Amino acid sequence: MTPEQGAQYLDVILNDYDIELTDAQWELILLNDSLGNPRTAEYEFGDKILNCAPTTLRYTKVLLDLATLFDFNEIQTVAEVGIGYGGQCRLAMNLLPIARYELIDLPEVLLLAERFLTALDTAGDIRYRDGTHLYNDVPCDLVVSNYAFAELTTAVQDIYFDKIVRHSKAGYMTWNSEMFTRHGIAVGYSAQEFASMIPGAKIIPEIPLTAPGNCIIVWGTRK
Repeated sequence: MTPEQGAQYLDVILNDYDIELTDAQWELILLNDSLGNPRTAEYEFGDKILNCAPTTLRYTKVLLDLATLFDFNEIQTVAEVGIGYGGQCRLAMNLLPIARYELIDLPEVLLLAERFLTALDTAGDIRYRDGTHLYNDVPCDLVVSNYAFAELTTAVQDIYFDKIVRHSKAGYMTWNSEMFTRHGIAVGYSAQEFASMIPGAKIIPEIPLTAPGNCIIVWGTRK
Protein backbone atom coordinates (compact mmCIF):
# COMPACT_ATOMS: atom_id res chain seq x y z
CA MET A 1 0.00 0.00 0.00
CA THR A 2 1.38 3.41 -0.98
CA PRO A 3 1.76 6.51 1.22
CA GLU A 4 -0.74 8.24 -1.06
CA GLN A 5 -3.35 5.59 -0.29
CA GLY A 6 -2.58 6.05 3.38
CA ALA A 7 -3.31 9.76 3.02
CA GLN A 8 -6.69 8.92 1.50
CA TYR A 9 -7.51 6.67 4.44
CA LEU A 10 -6.47 9.34 6.92
CA ASP A 11 -8.70 11.89 5.19
CA VAL A 12 -11.67 9.50 5.57
CA ILE A 13 -10.79 8.82 9.23
CA LEU A 14 -10.69 12.51 10.06
CA ASN A 15 -13.70 13.69 8.07
CA ASP A 16 -16.24 10.91 7.46
CA TYR A 17 -17.15 9.75 10.98
CA ASP A 18 -18.78 11.20 14.07
CA ILE A 19 -16.15 9.34 16.11
CA GLU A 20 -13.04 11.36 16.97
CA LEU A 21 -10.11 9.28 18.12
CA THR A 22 -8.29 10.53 21.21
CA ASP A 23 -4.53 10.93 21.50
CA ALA A 24 -4.46 7.85 23.75
CA GLN A 25 -6.32 5.82 21.14
CA TRP A 26 -3.93 6.96 18.42
CA GLU A 27 -0.99 5.91 20.59
CA LEU A 28 -2.55 2.47 20.97
CA ILE A 29 -3.19 2.22 17.21
CA LEU A 30 0.37 3.21 16.32
CA LEU A 31 1.76 0.35 18.40
CA ASN A 32 0.84 -1.82 15.42
CA ASP A 33 3.89 -0.30 13.71
CA SER A 34 6.27 -1.09 16.56
CA LEU A 35 7.05 -4.59 15.24
CA GLY A 36 8.29 -5.86 11.91
CA ASN A 37 9.85 -2.59 10.74
CA PRO A 38 6.94 -1.62 8.42
CA ARG A 39 7.37 1.14 5.88
CA THR A 40 5.86 4.28 7.35
CA ALA A 41 5.14 7.75 6.02
CA GLU A 42 4.61 11.16 7.59
CA TYR A 43 1.13 12.66 7.47
CA GLU A 44 -0.08 16.04 8.64
CA PHE A 45 -2.55 15.50 11.43
CA GLY A 46 -3.90 18.79 12.74
CA ASP A 47 -0.91 20.56 14.23
CA LYS A 48 0.96 17.27 14.52
CA ILE A 49 2.90 14.96 12.24
CA LEU A 50 1.62 11.39 12.24
CA ASN A 51 4.24 8.77 11.38
CA CYS A 52 2.31 5.68 10.41
CA ALA A 53 2.19 2.68 8.07
CA PRO A 54 -0.51 3.08 5.40
CA THR A 55 -1.84 -0.39 6.28
CA THR A 56 -2.40 0.72 9.87
CA LEU A 57 -4.52 3.58 8.59
CA ARG A 58 -6.59 1.11 6.58
CA TYR A 59 -7.09 -1.02 9.69
CA THR A 60 -8.17 2.11 11.56
CA LYS A 61 -10.68 3.04 8.87
CA VAL A 62 -12.17 -0.47 8.97
CA LEU A 63 -12.34 -0.24 12.77
CA LEU A 64 -14.37 2.96 12.51
CA ASP A 65 -16.63 1.35 9.91
CA LEU A 66 -17.32 -1.52 12.32
CA ALA A 67 -17.99 0.82 15.23
CA THR A 68 -20.35 2.90 13.11
CA LEU A 69 -22.21 0.18 11.22
CA PHE A 70 -22.79 -2.36 13.99
CA ASP A 71 -24.26 -2.34 17.49
CA PHE A 72 -21.62 -3.81 19.77
CA ASN A 73 -24.16 -4.21 22.54
CA GLU A 74 -25.32 -7.16 20.44
CA ILE A 75 -21.95 -8.32 19.11
CA GLN A 76 -19.65 -10.28 21.40
CA THR A 77 -17.83 -12.60 19.01
CA VAL A 78 -16.01 -11.83 15.76
CA ALA A 79 -14.52 -14.15 13.13
CA GLU A 80 -12.00 -12.76 10.65
CA VAL A 81 -11.22 -14.62 7.42
CA GLY A 82 -7.84 -13.65 5.97
CA ILE A 83 -6.05 -12.02 8.87
CA GLY A 84 -2.84 -10.46 7.55
CA TYR A 85 -0.47 -10.22 10.49
CA GLY A 86 -3.26 -9.75 13.05
CA GLY A 87 -3.33 -5.95 13.00
CA GLN A 88 -7.10 -5.65 12.55
CA CYS A 89 -7.68 -8.08 15.40
CA ARG A 90 -5.43 -6.14 17.74
CA LEU A 91 -7.22 -2.84 17.12
CA ALA A 92 -10.64 -4.42 17.47
CA MET A 93 -9.78 -6.25 20.69
CA ASN A 94 -8.35 -3.09 22.22
CA LEU A 95 -10.95 -0.58 21.08
CA LEU A 96 -14.23 -2.50 20.76
CA PRO A 97 -16.08 -4.52 23.45
CA ILE A 98 -15.43 -7.95 21.94
CA ALA A 99 -15.40 -11.07 24.09
CA ARG A 100 -13.92 -13.52 21.56
CA TYR A 101 -12.08 -13.15 18.26
CA GLU A 102 -11.62 -16.07 15.86
CA LEU A 103 -8.72 -15.82 13.40
CA ILE A 104 -9.05 -18.01 10.30
CA ASP A 105 -6.22 -18.41 7.79
CA LEU A 106 -3.37 -20.65 6.66
CA PRO A 107 -1.29 -22.22 9.45
CA GLU A 108 1.83 -20.15 8.74
CA VAL A 109 -0.21 -16.93 8.74
CA LEU A 110 -1.75 -17.88 12.08
CA LEU A 111 1.73 -18.39 13.55
CA LEU A 112 2.77 -14.91 12.43
CA ALA A 113 -0.37 -13.33 13.87
CA GLU A 114 0.01 -15.19 17.16
CA ARG A 115 3.59 -13.98 17.47
CA PHE A 116 2.54 -10.39 16.73
CA LEU A 117 -0.45 -10.36 19.07
CA THR A 118 1.47 -12.05 21.89
CA ALA A 119 4.41 -9.65 21.59
CA LEU A 120 2.04 -6.69 22.01
CA ASP A 121 0.19 -8.32 24.92
CA THR A 122 -3.15 -8.30 23.14
CA ALA A 123 -5.67 -9.27 25.81
CA GLY A 124 -8.85 -11.26 25.38
CA ASP A 125 -10.00 -14.61 24.07
CA ILE A 126 -8.30 -14.98 20.67
CA ARG A 127 -8.58 -18.29 18.87
CA TYR A 128 -6.59 -19.49 15.89
CA ARG A 129 -8.30 -21.76 13.34
CA ASP A 130 -6.63 -23.48 10.41
CA GLY A 131 -8.67 -22.37 7.41
CA THR A 132 -7.58 -25.42 5.42
CA HIS A 133 -9.29 -27.78 7.87
CA LEU A 134 -12.59 -26.25 8.92
CA TYR A 135 -14.27 -29.37 10.21
CA ASN A 136 -16.47 -27.60 12.75
CA ASP A 137 -18.82 -24.65 12.48
CA VAL A 138 -17.53 -21.26 13.65
CA PRO A 139 -20.56 -19.47 15.12
CA CYS A 140 -20.02 -15.75 15.61
CA ASP A 141 -21.97 -12.52 15.85
CA LEU A 142 -19.90 -10.74 13.17
CA VAL A 143 -17.76 -12.09 10.34
CA VAL A 144 -15.11 -9.78 8.85
CA SER A 145 -13.01 -10.28 5.75
CA ASN A 146 -11.09 -7.61 3.89
CA TYR A 147 -10.31 -8.71 0.31
CA ALA A 148 -9.46 -12.31 1.29
CA PHE A 149 -12.87 -13.98 0.92
CA ALA A 150 -13.29 -12.68 -2.63
CA GLU A 151 -9.96 -14.24 -3.60
CA LEU A 152 -11.08 -17.79 -2.77
CA THR A 153 -12.46 -20.20 -5.32
CA THR A 154 -16.19 -20.87 -5.33
CA ALA A 155 -15.65 -24.31 -3.80
CA VAL A 156 -13.76 -22.83 -0.83
CA GLN A 157 -16.19 -19.93 -0.53
CA ASP A 158 -19.00 -22.47 -0.23
CA ILE A 159 -17.21 -24.25 2.63
CA TYR A 160 -16.59 -20.99 4.45
CA PHE A 161 -20.18 -19.93 3.85
CA ASP A 162 -21.45 -23.17 5.36
CA LYS A 163 -19.07 -23.19 8.33
CA ILE A 164 -18.93 -19.47 9.16
CA VAL A 165 -21.06 -17.01 7.22
CA ARG A 166 -24.45 -18.66 7.59
CA HIS A 167 -23.96 -18.77 11.37
CA SER A 168 -23.18 -15.05 11.64
CA LYS A 169 -25.93 -12.51 12.19
CA ALA A 170 -23.78 -9.66 10.86
CA GLY A 171 -20.97 -9.24 8.37
CA TYR A 172 -18.48 -6.83 6.80
CA MET A 173 -16.58 -7.95 3.70
CA THR A 174 -14.44 -5.79 1.46
CA TRP A 175 -14.79 -7.46 -1.93
CA ASN A 176 -11.80 -7.52 -4.25
CA SER A 177 -13.59 -7.54 -7.60
CA GLU A 178 -10.36 -7.85 -9.57
CA MET A 179 -9.85 -11.32 -8.09
CA PHE A 180 -13.32 -12.49 -9.13
CA THR A 181 -11.82 -13.55 -12.46
CA ARG A 182 -8.40 -14.89 -13.37
CA HIS A 183 -7.35 -14.90 -16.99
CA GLY A 184 -10.93 -13.97 -17.88
CA ILE A 185 -12.44 -16.98 -16.10
CA ALA A 186 -14.69 -16.58 -13.05
CA VAL A 187 -13.20 -18.50 -10.12
CA GLY A 188 -15.36 -17.16 -7.28
CA TYR A 189 -18.65 -15.46 -6.66
CA SER A 190 -19.16 -11.89 -7.75
CA ALA A 191 -20.11 -9.42 -5.02
CA GLN A 192 -23.68 -9.39 -6.30
CA GLU A 193 -23.91 -13.20 -6.32
CA PHE A 194 -22.50 -13.51 -2.83
CA ALA A 195 -24.70 -10.77 -1.38
CA SER A 196 -27.78 -12.48 -2.84
CA MET A 197 -26.98 -15.56 -0.71
CA ILE A 198 -27.33 -13.63 2.56
CA PRO A 199 -30.72 -12.34 3.76
CA GLY A 200 -30.62 -8.57 4.22
CA ALA A 201 -27.14 -8.12 2.75
CA LYS A 202 -26.39 -4.96 0.81
CA ILE A 203 -23.47 -3.59 -1.17
CA ILE A 204 -21.98 -0.24 -0.19
CA PRO A 205 -19.11 1.72 -1.76
CA GLU A 206 -15.53 1.16 -0.71
CA ILE A 207 -14.18 4.56 0.36
CA PRO A 208 -11.47 5.23 -0.57
CA LEU A 209 -11.69 2.95 -3.59
CA THR A 210 -8.61 0.73 -3.77
CA ALA A 211 -9.30 -0.82 -7.18
CA PRO A 212 -11.98 -0.51 -9.87
CA GLY A 213 -15.13 -2.42 -8.98
CA ASN A 214 -14.24 -3.01 -5.34
CA CYS A 215 -17.06 -2.70 -2.83
CA ILE A 216 -18.12 -3.72 0.68
CA ILE A 217 -20.85 -6.26 1.51
CA VAL A 218 -22.58 -5.73 4.86
CA TRP A 219 -25.49 -7.27 6.71
CA GLY A 220 -26.90 -7.10 10.22
CA THR A 221 -26.13 -3.38 10.48
CA ARG A 222 -27.76 -0.96 12.91
CA LYS A 223 -31.45 -0.36 12.30
